[in-house]
Amino acid sequence: MADKGSAPRAHVFNVPLGNDLCDVTAQWILQSAGADPLAISNNILLLPNNRAIKAMTEAFVRKAAPGMLLPHMVAVGDMQLDEALGPMLDPIQAGSAIWPAIASFERLMLLAKLVQDHQPGDAPLSPAEALRLARKLAELIDALEVDLVDFSQIADIETEAKELAEHWQSAYARLLQILPTYRSALTARRLMGPAERRNHLLAALELRLAQNVDTAPVIAVGITTSAKAVARLLRRVALMPTGHVILPGVDLGMPDARWDDLSPSTDDSPGFGRRRNVEVHPQFHLKHLLELMGIDRSEIDILPTARPKPDAAPISEIFCLPEHSIYWQDLPPLRKSLPHAKWLEAEDSAQEAKAIAVRIRGALEVAGKRVALITPDRELAVRVAGQLHRWGIEVDDSAGIPLLQTPPGTLALALVDVIWSRFSASSILAIAKHPLVFAGAERLAWLDHVRQLDLALRGTASGIGLSAITRRLQTARKPNTDLIAWWSGVATQLAPLERADGQPFEHVLASLRDVATALTDGGIWRGASGRELTQNWEEVTASDLSTLGRVDATGLVATFKEIFSGAVVRPPYGGHPRVAIYGLLEARLQQADYLICSGLNEGTWPQIAQPDPWLAPAIRRHLKLPTLDRNIGLSAHDLATALGAQEVLLTRARRDRGGPTVASRFLLRIKALMGEALAVDDALLGWADALDRPERKERFAERPVPMPNAEQRLVSLSVTDFDQLKSDPYSFYAKRILGLPVLEKVDAEPSYAWRGSLVHDILEKWFTHDNCAVDKLVARADALLAQEASDPLLRTLWQPRIAAGLRWVAYETKRLMAEEGRVVAVAEQPGTVHIKGIAVRGRVDRIDRTADGDLVIIDYKTGKPPSPKQINAGFALQLGLIGYMAEALAIKGVSGTASHFEYWSLAKNKAKDFGFIAVPTSTRAADNKPEHANFVAFAVEQAEAAIGKWILGNTPFTAKLHPEFALYGDYDQLMRLQEWNGRQAIIEDAT
Repeated sequence: MADKGSAPRAHVFNVPLGNDLCDVTAQWILQSAGADPLAISNNILLLPNNRAIKAMTEAFVRKAAPGMLLPHMVAVGDMQLDEALGPMLDPIQAGSAIWPAIASFERLMLLAKLVQDHQPGDAPLSPAEALRLARKLAELIDALEVDLVDFSQIADIETEAKELAEHWQSAYARLLQILPTYRSALTARRLMGPAERRNHLLAALELRLAQNVDTAPVIAVGITTSAKAVARLLRRVALMPTGHVILPGVDLGMPDARWDDLSPSTDDSPGFGRRRNVEVHPQFHLKHLLELMGIDRSEIDILPTARPKPDAAPISEIFCLPEHSIYWQDLPPLRKSLPHAKWLEAEDSAQEAKAIAVRIRGALEVAGKRVALITPDRELAVRVAGQLHRWGIEVDDSAGIPLLQTPPGTLALALVDVIWSRFSASSILAIAKHPLVFAGAERLAWLDHVRQLDLALRGTASGIGLSAITRRLQTARKPNTDLIAWWSGVATQLAPLERADGQPFEHVLASLRDVATALTDGGIWRGASGRELTQNWEEVTASDLSTLGRVDATGLVATFKEIFSGAVVRPPYGGHPRVAIYGLLEARLQQADYLICSGLNEGTWPQIAQPDPWLAPAIRRHLKLPTLDRNIGLSAHDLATALGAQEVLLTRARRDRGGPTVASRFLLRIKALMGEALAVDDALLGWADALDRPERKERFAERPVPMPNAEQRLVSLSVTDFDQLKSDPYSFYAKRILGLPVLEKVDAEPSYAWRGSLVHDILEKWFTHDNCAVDKLVARADALLAQEASDPLLRTLWQPRIAAGLRWVAYETKRLMAEEGRVVAVAEQPGTVHIKGIAVRGRVDRIDRTADGDLVIIDYKTGKPPSPKQINAGFALQLGLIGYMAEALAIKGVSGTASHFEYWSLAKNKAKDFGFIAVPTSTRAADNKPEHANFVAFAVEQAEAAIGKWILGNTPFTAKLHPEFALYGDYDQLMRLQEWNGRQAIIEDAT
């Protein structure tokens, strides 16, 4: 520093922790203005960003009488690419012209093109990957320009870069080619990068302030960025007679030795220097800023209207460098406690959000008390806002909501997804059910059709494209002509998207815009979210999109997300005046009487920076760029500032949607220093849990045992119903007596029933049309599965398996014909018999006739056949009952004795090939187990017993009577299985 006797004194003030920076600054400015209310308007306030302008405006409103003229406020600090610089800087004329800044998306496309052009090898990058790398490259360019690192300095370290790993050398070589080309492209367009332009504007402002020493008071408030251009401007302001710099939370009480330890140090080794990781300290960026300004910490005074916080020393200890924590054991108890702070650990993020909402609601009971939630976890913020709705508390999340999570954004993403999924049923329904689609007077009629479409599209997909859905509706068992006509209109509206694959990207965006407008009558572009989408859409469509090439449907969703990933919708004004939700950036310069710091999990607070794919860490250190850990220090400073509030609650959840979480390093430090002195908010979780607890304990659901009357019981049965009737009578009751059909999922995975129906259809045609010719069965399977309308995933996964199984069926049939003289008698024939007066119907898969005239009853299985244990217990009666029908002449074209029963499974056998035969009868006659000779009689006996008990008798339809044989859970939710299963067994054992 220069001699203090000759150098002008710097006017730098500090606002200690525990003070509201905006409030004390506004109060100081008001006191400095004296009795003249117009004097305040002569002040020029330099603030970090537009959010700070809003906070300072609110502080003046709180501190001053109505009718006051505000100072002129300009945002010049931290560079946020989505915020424009203060317009008062634009008219400044420097020695050379200051060109306009390139639009953010235009720059992204320019960099994406350069990334593609300089991609090594022949394989081009996908559009999504090119955009991602371009975004990272833009961040690197901004960092270089903020720290005034000339691009030529990167080329000067080429020799040292050769020591890096091969992939870093490749990235470095590409960077050397891209940066000059990028600068030349901007010059040709007479444009500047945003950081470069800001540097010129701030330099011009610095020059203006230096030339006009008698200018109006200039006060820089809360600017902590270490950008060199900003630091030079702050130094100029601090040395002006009418200038002042006000910094937040500089630790003036930290010992000099510890303060000096925050300076980055490098060793003497050649090449790239190594430095200690001191950037994670919350005071590092402030010390670095003061060094750039040429200001010593001893020159800083406390702002007259601010008051030092008596218990700020423990906060300083919490975030000390690791080597200084050795002194914790010698600290007195007062230096290891924060009596105004408590902490809470919830089981999951849902419980955490509910507890926070309860605490906020309680804080509002105190008149005039302001409460704020600070969290970088946007999902938690949304949860808390939702919980507050139960008390009618509307709160604004100042960090905003990502555009693609708003209703207009989700609809746009759904339209993109329908192209990617090739118009799958689930993607079609996602669009049809969206709240913005036909949101007017026609909404109810529209939803009626949507519900019908939902029911019609249940089950496994059967093709791709709009025509597949049309064909599915037309070939339904009972075609709904009204639904088909309605769907025809919807398909016409969506048809332009079906031609998107392979089209230029701008054409696809135009189609998406037209379809979205037609479906919503323009509603997608209305409101705050709609206007944000409109603005971003116009910026995108106005740019040169040729870099993205022609649309590839498989990567369209990823590309679309990359394009709009940075768009955020800020909430409008109008939330609760005493409640706020802030992100970390928004919380700076904000304060409240009660602060809740939430989401204190590693990876959330602090957030772990993503690696830079362009510059190796060693090169960043050599260029003296901020390391990727700089944001950890800023996050630590955010938490340290929050800990200075009057009351503080720290919260985390042990689990979030991703699984178990790890506590934040900051929270672990707080607990390590304070131990038992850190109070736990014990009562809060109990209050939160009680919020939705029933007033009285409800009776647990008991095991259902419905008792329909005799008339209701008289229903016909299928041969496959007996398993369900005996193992889970309640499911039979729900299916046959109540008539409740099972709803499959939309776009369901191929089930055993689906595969079985497909195999039976193929085998039936093979029998009826091909006369069981071996060479024609596999060809028929390939023709059915490989047709263009079939779903590609189904073809890929199931065609080889089914074809292999069918090939085994063909050759096994041929072998049995040749070796045993078998003949295929019938296939896929229905039959009906009466057992105890009740109609029992069935459909035979196949019946062969042996050389001696006996019948072989065959059932095809795509999975495992029933086990002997299941059969001997009286289940899996299908083959025996089919044999009874054959012997009773109930199946057309068949007569004789059913003496053989076989399951032909198309699944893998022990040799890992496809196909094997399982015999469903026991080889032993002991223990009343069925033999070949009496299997039909055994099946009929079991069927008569079941009919006598449940159809003709009065036995209750007990749920899960034999759960070991109840293979399907279609009605488990209806029977409320989870409420009584297990508990019921305990009760029965006790009695």
